[in-house]
Amino acid sequence: MKLTIQLVPIPPPGHPDSAPDPPTLFHYTTGQKLDLIVRSGAILPTTAKVPPHEKPVAWFSTSDQWEPTASKFPAPGKLGQVMTASAQGGLARITVPGSAAPHRIQDLPRLAGTTPEDWLGLLIAGIELGSDPNTWRFTPTPVPSAFFRVVEFLDLATDRWHAVDLAELACRN
Repeated sequence: MKLTIQLVPIPPPGHPDSAPDPPTLFHYTTGQKLDLIVRSGAILPTTAKVPPHEKPVAWFSTSDQWEPTASKFPAPGKLGQVMTASAQGGLARITVPGSAAPHRIQDLPRLAGTTPEDWLGLLIAGIELGSDPNTWRFTPTPVPSAFFRVVEFLDLATDRWHAVDLAELACRN
């Protein structure tokens, strides 16, 4: 008989991992991808660059600033934002309740089957682009549009977010 013991670290009270869900999360995307989200009625787990052995997840951030890993061009800072906005119809974000994506990056290998090498690669790539992996949250399930609190586009000239009407976006499609 073989006995396997798995230790699961439990953070002490007050440790950041034991903190409650943040009240708000942001899903950063492009104008083109926002059209797809509006048409599907949900933020769907992404299958882009996800190996066959992994479960896709939908990504969110606790930061109210543009998430560098959402840029479609691997250039850090404003350059990646400008290139992405030009090629993809602008930069957008969707605000949802914190409970919509409760999992942290540390949970990715266990919940999505990400290998340790791929997990570390995600961390390094994010940091190189100027991201803070501590702000990342994910869910393996779709987040329906009923959870969308605000949908906004980023004005790169003023670096301010402007709300758009979800019903108006749906009518354009």
